[in-house]
Amino acid sequence: MEDDFNLRKLIREVLNTSTMPDPHDVAREVLRRIHDDDLRTALSQCLSDVVREQIRAGRNGDGGGPPLPPMPTPAAGRPQTPTVRLVDPAPINTAKVPQAQRSAKVAAYRAFGQQWLRERMYVSGDPRGWKFMGDCTFDDLMFAAAQRRDQAARTTAVAERCERLAALLHTHGVTLVKELPADVLSGIEDVAA
Repeated sequence: MEDDFNLRKLIREVLNTSTMPDPHDVAREVLRRIHDDDLRTALSQCLSDVVREQIRAGRNGDGGGPPLPPMPTPAAGRPQTPTVRLVDPAPINTAKVPQAQRSAKVAAYRAFGQQWLRERMYVSGDPRGWKFMGDCTFDDLMFAAAQRRDQAARTTAVAERCERLAALLHTHGVTLVKELPADVLSGIEDVAA
């Protein structure tokens, strides 16, 4: 049965036929439709997605440690190359008085140390194109940056569509999108995308 079972196909089938908007409810229905003999196969087919989500959550500070340390932003008109400044070492505090933390975020970065070099990054079009941050090349980092900018642009576009729909609700004095006049609904296909 393992060769025949396709979790993604089952999820699409449930999504296409379900009237439930909540992913939790849809997931329960998918689980209900999985035969006991296929549970291990289903788990193996979805586990990499859950792992990727946990990598993302850890990187964004949602769990698993602090996000990547912030990079300094260059001043206007200066080249964007890192500079090294030599400074006198701070005087040794012999009284051993604990210094107040200025920021919980800074404290977390210090505690995390260079573990951020072990952050996992997706760095190519290959589904197995993952590396640790410390092993990334220029091309790897540029791919990762472009991918994230593309995702950010898509997210921003969805936010703008939602705002346009909200404005239409206000303009037409209705509460629900489906209550908008038919001629308005027919002209907003791009909004629903």
